[in-house]
Amino acid sequence: MTGKTENIEEILAKAEKQAISPDEALALLEEINSPQDLNDLFRVASEVRDKNADPRFKFDGFIGTITPCQINPPCRFCGRSAGKKDAFSNPLSIEEIQTGARLIADSGVKMVEIGGGTMPGGAGEKVIAAVKAVKSVAPDIEIWVNVGPSLSKEDLLILKELGVKEVCSSLEVYNPEVFARIKPSDSIDARIKLAEEINRTGLGLTSVMMVGVGSTHEEYVKHLFWLRSFENLSHLPITGFRPVPETPLEKKKMALSIEVAKVGAVARLVHREIDISFGGIMNDPQLLPLWVMAGANRAIHMGPHIHRSGGWSRATLPPEIITKTVGKIEYRNFLPFTTRMVENTGLRPDPDLPESHEIAEAKL
Repeated sequence: MTGKTENIEEILAKAEKQAISPDEALALLEEINSPQDLNDLFRVASEVRDKNADPRFKFDGFIGTITPCQINPPCRFCGRSAGKKDAFSNPLSIEEIQTGARLIADSGVKMVEIGGGTMPGGAGEKVIAAVKAVKSVAPDIEIWVNVGPSLSKEDLLILKELGVKEVCSSLEVYNPEVFARIKPSDSIDARIKLAEEINRTGLGLTSVMMVGVGSTHEEYVKHLFWLRSFENLSHLPITGFRPVPETPLEKKKMALSIEVAKVGAVARLVHREIDISFGGIMNDPQLLPLWVMAGANRAIHMGPHIHRSGGWSRATLPPEIITKTVGKIEYRNFLPFTTRMVENTGLRPDPDLPESHEIAEAKL
């Protein structure tokens, strides 16, 4: 047995009982490359999730977009940089948000993301109105907000009073130079400031990492341990880069699902009690078993989804997924398929179907 393998075994044995160090996290990312070592990493990540985090696999709803994106030039990986009209160009109205909230509440999920584009001049008024719209028709559903660095301290305090559970502020990449290359009009400092303000306000902090867009293993580790400074960090989505045609990064190699899962599993050994989800290239229902193996316990875009008609696409949809058009919005509910997938991994999905999706379909 080589020294490297022994070292991996020692680190994973320690990880079963306590959080790993930055050096240990880096060693796992750099040295785990065989099927056996990957299996061992995923086994420990799953055990840590089951012992320390919520053992149910939770599905969130999504309503968006609620705000336009006013970052110009757009982020280089975003569909807006292809120069075509997209979902961010035509946000949902208050009435459409209410329609979506009713449908999502009927699906049985307990939390919904209301998401939109970044408005550097401030999106507080629009976000507060959207939260009130959801609460007016679905008072029991929990809400988290994702609109980039568009919210002030005062906005956050109002959102907290309204019962918002989490607010998102994401660096996506930790290296400021990489950030500036892929997000030339965005501000990493503004995102750090918002994350700090969310934490101070006592709201749950959601913060996204992106894999495969230019970060090194060392930068993934620095990012993970920077996030440990936030006592109210509650949700860590880890996305895999997916190149979008006709954007400046269209020819950049797509992230590998196994690498995204490996980063996620190491994240679970660092952040043992929070919710961890995946996104980007991982937003494929057939990859949910890999999510579960890597220690995830939550999903965003795998449940009921409200968006502008034609604003989101999937190449192939399993037949049990519910898709309906209501006016100018589309309702798409993945739960009949995704909950079945999670159940077959041995975890209990939340919500537990079949009753909820049948209700949602009947009320359309």
